[in-house]
Amino acid sequence: MQLTENFTPEIKTIFAIFGDNIRLVGGCVRDLLLEKKINDFDFATKFLPNETTKILEKNKIKAVPTGAKFGTITAVINDRNFEITTLRKDNETDGRHCEPEFVDDFLLDASRRDFTVNALYMDSRGQISDYFDGISDLKKQKLRFIGDAEKRIEEDFLRILRFFRFSVEYANELDAEGLKACVNQKENLKKISRERIRQEFLKLISSKKKERVVAILKTLEQQKISDEIFSSSLDIPAFERLQSDDSKLKIAALLLNKNFKPEEICATNSEKKLFNFLLSIDPNQDLRLLRAFHDEEFFWNFCLFNAAKQKLPAPRKLEKLPNFPIEAKDLIELGLKGRQLGEALDKLKKLWAESDFKLDKKSLLKFLT
Repeated sequence: MQLTENFTPEIKTIFAIFGDNIRLVGGCVRDLLLEKKINDFDFATKFLPNETTKILEKNKIKAVPTGAKFGTITAVINDRNFEITTLRKDNETDGRHCEPEFVDDFLLDASRRDFTVNALYMDSRGQISDYFDGISDLKKQKLRFIGDAEKRIEEDFLRILRFFRFSVEYANELDAEGLKACVNQKENLKKISRERIRQEFLKLISSKKKERVVAILKTLEQQKISDEIFSSSLDIPAFERLQSDDSKLKIAALLLNKNFKPEEICATNSEKKLFNFLLSIDPNQDLRLLRAFHDEEFFWNFCLFNAAKQKLPAPRKLEKLPNFPIEAKDLIELGLKGRQLGEALDKLKKLWAESDFKLDKKSLLKFLT
């Protein structure tokens, strides 16, 4: 198969106006070789950001300076975004930040990248520049840092988690040198923002390759790398049993216990609400009552979570509940109001649930007379 057959009209347009000074780079080239679906096509160019902008605008293409300091201009063509980044090397790295220096050498640009499989470049003819044997590593299912693994990590400490995430997708086992470097540098994960930790960790646990994810999580636990990120110990068996692809439930199954701190995973408000709900529920209580008094989605999430935590069979899909037959106005007509009204509604809903949701309005109201 000719790799250029995958070039969309937009990609062909970018190649046409930039000529030999631009190449596709990174994950899109890697995934083209693997014949995987590609969502984002990124380019690397010798042109400086202001030159990139001028070329795009001259050709009536919208140019957005999404990361101009780091050389990135986004070209918007047919409502699709294509990042075009000037070749650069990263100076004065401290594990979190760097000072970029623009260059005109593709090898220098490749040398700053993390893994061999991510340092692949493709020109308009489909010719690939592979500076560090990334294609060979792809074929062997190996994930290696470029050059000295420790130095690559010292440039950006988040590469520790990226090493494990990419190993799930592209390696059949962990590279020994890479693993050793990650273990040696693990304490530096504390220096990374929680937002970046969250983003990388969610990508890791969201992989479709669950067996590989579980194996990697076990390594994170055994090497005490997870201890540098979370106060909670990892409940890997519960994560493995969980029958859901919902990221909130994956976090809950893996991390939710008395030591859990939602800020460590930058939990959203909806996630916090769910986590508090799951922690508040006695797993031994009557599930009919739980369902009657809570949102249907929350109840289903509890069923999935509880099955994973308590080693129960996967829950069956819920049949739709009938509507609770009593409304507040029914009790107001009986003269109830305020606190009495609320207590009566709760009492009747409890009775309705305990009847397996079968008691009708007339039968329920008899309990108040």
